[in-house]
Amino acid sequence: MYFSHMNTVLWNKILEFDLDQPAGEYGFSIRLANENYWTKNFTAQAIIEYKKFMYLAAVSEFMVAPSGVVDTVWHQHLIFTQSYQDLCTLIGKQVQHVPSTHNPEEGAKFKQARERTRKLYAENFGEQPAAIWHYDDMGQSLHLEKAKYKLRTFIIAGILAFFALTVPFYFLMRPVYVRIDNPYFVAGFLGLFAAVAIGLEMFNRKSLKSILKLAHKNSFIYNLHPLEVVYLKTQKLPNVIHATMNHLIEKQTIMVHDDHSIELVYRGSTDSLEELQAVNVLHSMGRTFYPKLLFELLFKPIFGNTANCMNAFRKYFNKSKKFGRLFYLNFGVLSLLLMLAFTRLMTGTLRERPTGQIAVVVIALVIFIIVYLVRLTKMVATEIVPSMYRHEILPSMQTAAHWEWNYFLLGSAVFAPAFVPLANHVDKRYDSDGGSSGSSCGSSCGSSCSSCGGCGGGGD
Repeated sequence: MYFSHMNTVLWNKILEFDLDQPAGEYGFSIRLANENYWTKNFTAQAIIEYKKFMYLAAVSEFMVAPSGVVDTVWHQHLIFTQSYQDLCTLIGKQVQHVPSTHNPEEGAKFKQARERTRKLYAENFGEQPAAIWHYDDMGQSLHLEKAKYKLRTFIIAGILAFFALTVPFYFLMRPVYVRIDNPYFVAGFLGLFAAVAIGLEMFNRKSLKSILKLAHKNSFIYNLHPLEVVYLKTQKLPNVIHATMNHLIEKQTIMVHDDHSIELVYRGSTDSLEELQAVNVLHSMGRTFYPKLLFELLFKPIFGNTANCMNAFRKYFNKSKKFGRLFYLNFGVLSLLLMLAFTRLMTGTLRERPTGQIAVVVIALVIFIIVYLVRLTKMVATEIVPSMYRHEILPSMQTAAHWEWNYFLLGSAVFAPAFVPLANHVDKRYDSDGGSSGSSCGSSCGSSCSSCGGCGGGGD
């Protein structure tokens, strides 16, 4: 809601200003998302809020201050010097960037500027979106405190502790083990193992969901793009590109020939930067086959960022203290099971009894623990977030008109018949190659932005 005294003419001009002009493979919004590992929707929202900030700077006679996220966009725009100059010309003011020097005397001035900005924003635009204005970066809205120790450090310490405790545990359990024959021990152990595995699975799902519930209601995690959720679920970047290509085929922008080659037949308007990138690459390649086109697109930043930002989310989540505690619990419980089986194997070996069955159990358990813990580190991405969208978020949305959400819900069933064999062919190759060709190649420069106090109200 905009208030009556707002300069709507100026605001509409700022709103229509396209920061992605001139369009390119590594334009403003793509670069901004890639260098900060931001999602597609968060990047778009951050740019809108940056435009609001520039409007406030234009109409205010005093200093106004950006949030950490808005300041990141501002820093990025300053690099695009011509675009920034064009925007300053449009608003009629050369908005100066005033970096913070952490001088105590500046503290009060910047605090006053932030409060003034909040009031001006409320008068012109309403309440500030918390995801952009209350946090310094996208991930902070998840409300996850970072763990003191890395998972790798804990695993190494846990393995060393396991072997250190083997001998005392052997002497503790030996009096019990000598009274239990192997068939009965193996049967009892497998029953215990099944009960523990089921219990852990239920507990993990409930715990991961509760950790996600800590996120702010306006957090990016509740506003993901459909293809980002597709990547989370499948962990395969080609699936993201499949969706874009299928849409272009359905719109008859691309033709599939009888020999399964593809060709660009119409280079008109596109619905997204992803489609524009695919059209441009196919135009330069001419008539070709889909695997060759897919290989080219896998290394384009516009697609690579889908994998980059979602992988960054998973790593951020896994580094949190709450996930660390969950991982420690799983590691400890499974290690205890392994200790029971391993010391049983030691007891039988030292007593020169047959140990074939229990040896197989120990080896199988080691493999299971490794696979299970690796799965646990991916579970929030591959299962919990997709389930949250499927059962909680999407039912309240009108998804029928959004083909991307239909693709997430129904998979390849929504593909055009002509595209199905092409997608299936590359999926088989991707799986047989172990997914090595799907590694993203977006920019990972990282943000070089420093903290910022605000902007000057006037120009030079």
